[in-house]
Amino acid sequence: MSTNIEHFDLSGRKAMVVGVENPAGAAIARAYAEAGADVALCVLQADESVMTAKRIQKEIEAQGAQSGVYVMDVTLGRNVQVTTRQVAKELGGLDIVASCPDRFLGKPIGKTTDAELLQVMTHNFNSQFYVARTAASELAKNEQGGNLILLSHILGERGAKNTSAYGAAHAATQSLVRSLAQELGSSQISVNGISLGWMDWMDDRIDPDVEDAGRAVRFSIMKRAGEAEEVGPMAVWLSGSAVGYVSGQVFTIDGGLLQHL
Repeated sequence: MSTNIEHFDLSGRKAMVVGVENPAGAAIARAYAEAGADVALCVLQADESVMTAKRIQKEIEAQGAQSGVYVMDVTLGRNVQVTTRQVAKELGGLDIVASCPDRFLGKPIGKTTDAELLQVMTHNFNSQFYVARTAASELAKNEQGGNLILLSHILGERGAKNTSAYGAAHAATQSLVRSLAQELGSSQISVNGISLGWMDWMDDRIDPDVEDAGRAVRFSIMKRAGEAEEVGPMAVWLSGSAVGYVSGQVFTIDGGLLQHL
């Protein structure tokens, strides 16, 4: 296969990014636009997130791409379906869907309430299922198929104290990637995941008074937190023709953290 730069060209393609208020989601949306795609920007709540999305929209449209801002309540499968169909109609179809929700919870299992468990599972896994379910039907309308990318976290693969609910939700998402790749492959839809390690917007997740609070950075081979801009190029690769024969894989962006955890 040629290594031509055209494999990373998304010109003419229609992308939807869910969770653009998340720094990783924002970076993916910008990277898609830079690669030439039209990008629908979906936020999870009708709050200040909308303003964040509108700023990204201006950046995208300044590059000559089409964009729009949508509020997608990912806690309701029906809402995800309706919004996705609206996006597909207004963009003129969908070729790429990237789902990037993230709600953290750090609590011992004995102190995790039923409501907190429901929130973490709904935002970090159920939402991914809802997005993937509707995306599959939209992407299958394309003769050439499409690309589905689900964002997760390495705590879905490695355990850590006080992250039982959060880690379980991301483990479920990673399993969903592998299962859907089998299910949707015949429709020429590639399904892959991006699993994040310790990123520079996650400082509020560490209690500096906890003895092992610095492990996330110390155990990284690169000895630093990751940056949002390091997520976009991976998403572009997973969304263009360069991805080729790759499906059902979860790629880590963690600075080598998994080698120590």
